[in-house]
Amino acid sequence: MKRLCGVTVAALTPLSEDGTKVDHQSIKEYVDFLVQKGVDGIFALGTTGEGLLLTLEERKKALESFVRAVDKRVTLIAHCGALRIEEVSDLLAHAKSAGADGAAIVSPFYYKYRADEIVEFFVQTTKGVKDFPVYLYNIPGLTGNWITPKMAEQIHSESPNVIGIKDSSGDLLHVLSLINDTPDDFDVVVGCDRAFLTVLQMGAKGCVSGPGAVFPEFFVKLYEQFKKGDIEAARKTQKNLTKVSLAIGDGASIPMLKTVLNWRGIKAGGCRSPLRSMSSDDQRKLKESLEKVLKEVGLSF
Repeated sequence: MKRLCGVTVAALTPLSEDGTKVDHQSIKEYVDFLVQKGVDGIFALGTTGEGLLLTLEERKKALESFVRAVDKRVTLIAHCGALRIEEVSDLLAHAKSAGADGAAIVSPFYYKYRADEIVEFFVQTTKGVKDFPVYLYNIPGLTGNWITPKMAEQIHSESPNVIGIKDSSGDLLHVLSLINDTPDDFDVVVGCDRAFLTVLQMGAKGCVSGPGAVFPEFFVKLYEQFKKGDIEAARKTQKNLTKVSLAIGDGASIPMLKTVLNWRGIKAGGCRSPLRSMSSDDQRKLKESLEKVLKEVGLSF
């Protein structure tokens, strides 16, 4: 069983310039770029990957392209979250049959749910894939619903193949509780770039980063330094990583991430409506500010 650790990137999904079609051919080029940069894993079709803006069929076909492109070189996790339990179950079954190493499911969203309802959601969606690794995905800023350590422990107890959680709450006390108050075999990975080194020291297994899907270099460098125990060097790398991440919006803008990935020579295409690509003026301003930061930290497009 492959588990997430180290540097996992929240991959963008290459689309046509008008955003209406998945660019399957460019997925291979993009995955090769990420693997060559040394990432440990790819988290496909999540928030950064516009997964919830694609149809179920598009998500399935795009995942198949990611599976072929990865070719078992790194860990591939398929995001299978959706509003309806039946759709999540369908996507999970497909992810397993398509050859993904595991899946992730965002907490139920839009409506406000009680804790027992959220637990039931995950237990019901995963009961058809009991031998397939699944991660919970906590991003309350977008879903409006939290996954607490108590809920995670209960889900893990009832569905042992739920082996961890990706937490993108940005709340370090919550992350610490997830690490300390869940079983030892339950992994925590974190989607907060500015705290990458901190969460590793706290006991998290790694990160899942949107900016890392565009500029993976400092993430990979920091994790190598951490594994070697060179914490002082890792602190310096964290400062550079943070500067770059903030320069590209801290991962909050998919149009910005796609713009910069295109500048790096990887065809990312446009965004799925209602997301809109950056205007020429905004691109010019971004490039001017980003070039200054990249020069400062020793990176280039």
